Parts: sequence; C-alpha cells; structure tokens
Amino acid sequence: MNKRDFNKLLKSCTVKGKFSIEKIEKLPVVLRGSMVLHIVRNRGPILANLIPANFDFNWLKRMGYLYRTKGKEFEFVHTCEHSIK
Repeated sequence: MNKRDFNKLLKSCTVKGKFSIEKIEKLPVVLRGSMVLHIVRNRGPILANLIPANFDFNWLKRMGYLYRTKGKEFEFVHTCEHSIK
C-alpha cells in the first residue's frame, strides 16, 4: 500500500473530519491489515479498532508496539516513541 491509497482509505473512514469507528470496522479485513502494515512501516501509532482480529499481535509486539493508551475518544497501540494525550 502506498501513501496515496492509505490516505484515500483514511478519508473514507471519516465523518466531518473525525474518525468513525463504524466505518473502520466495516472495511474488509485485508484492507485493515494492509493499513496496519503501512502504519508500522512508517512507525506511527495505530488506532486499536483498525487492527483486525486475526492480526499477528506477537509480530506487532516484536516491532515495538508494546503500549496501549486510551485517549479522549480512541485507544491507540504505539511504541515508546509516541506520547498519546
């Protein structure tokens, strides 16, 4: 997945500029998995609802995504490089 496709999918998951959990969960599992891989490749925090149920969490932990932080509205999985407020 390239940056353009990723941004296009993210835009389709928003309502009035905010993420919609319902729209994210309606995405096919394959697309959600490739979006997570794109985020990991670029070392960004991952929205927990974006991670499909059959995703390899052991691999995600080996990549450094050890922390779960609940923000004001969403829960994120991230590395120690990020600070979620």
